[in-house]
Amino acid sequence: MLVTSDPHVAHTWLRATYPGYLPEETNSRRNFVFQAVHEQAGRSGLSRLRYSTSADNNVAPDVMLVVRPSAGAMMVRSGREEVAVPPGTPVLLPAHQAVSVLWADAEVDCVCLNADDVERVAVETTGLDDLALRFTGLRPMLPGLDQRWNDTVQDVTREVLRNRTTAGPVLTGQLTQRLAEAVLGTFPSTRLATRRRVPPDHATPAVVRRAVDFIDANAERDLTTSDIAAAAGIGPRGLQAAFVRHRDSTPTTYVRRVRLDHAHRELVDTDPADHDTVPAVAARWGFPRTSAFVTAHQQVYGRPPGQTRQG
Repeated sequence: MLVTSDPHVAHTWLRATYPGYLPEETNSRRNFVFQAVHEQAGRSGLSRLRYSTSADNNVAPDVMLVVRPSAGAMMVRSGREEVAVPPGTPVLLPAHQAVSVLWADAEVDCVCLNADDVERVAVETTGLDDLALRFTGLRPMLPGLDQRWNDTVQDVTREVLRNRTTAGPVLTGQLTQRLAEAVLGTFPSTRLATRRRVPPDHATPAVVRRAVDFIDANAERDLTTSDIAAAAGIGPRGLQAAFVRHRDSTPTTYVRRVRLDHAHRELVDTDPADHDTVPAVAARWGFPRTSAFVTAHQQVYGRPPGQTRQG
């Protein structure tokens, strides 16, 4: 946590945390207070900031930011669109686009996403390799989506804090995926104007075998649908169709089962006296909630993971 009354210290932190964000000096240094709490989850970041004075920043961040004020005033301008952001409402600051942000004694929650991650998820869900994703608005596109976004961020934040010491690439990749999907489902973009490509008919069992071999050999990594599809020699939508056609499943479901098997074997080999092992193993293999891991383990193996460790 950072607490400072020095604008220079605050702006140095902002530049380091949000690449491409260049805060400008404010006219008033009197009674300045800046507070920041930040949690990193892979290439995604979650912050809570308090900026006690007024500042008008013209920025073009290298990352994608979604900012939700909880107090104070905030105004955002991008091109011809100008948005007064009331407390509780998220607003998008797209990557690599000039945006003017006016802060006035604001407290905000901020989600930082790598633009490549959002682009990848958009391609995976449309099947269009030349999507050229561009966001066309700063506000949620439908009523109620602001609350859904807020709920998702709160849930992801809880998972990050709960697994702060045990989270590996599998878990952080899943949390990044959730945030990217939430951005695409909340804010208007060119993704909505695309026509989904019909999955190809040439998907064969060999495609699925290559995908399965790749998953089995790399289950400990942060695997995306695009990664698996590239290894199998097919597009993301074609991979989905191939799994449904030949395995009556999806790649994501198969990955989850493989990781459950790895977690089970790891528990079998651990000392039953190690009481912290079940939550740690669960988080390492992509189960942020121990309760969900226990349920999945019980369904597949017929007993809870604690009994597995007792042989």
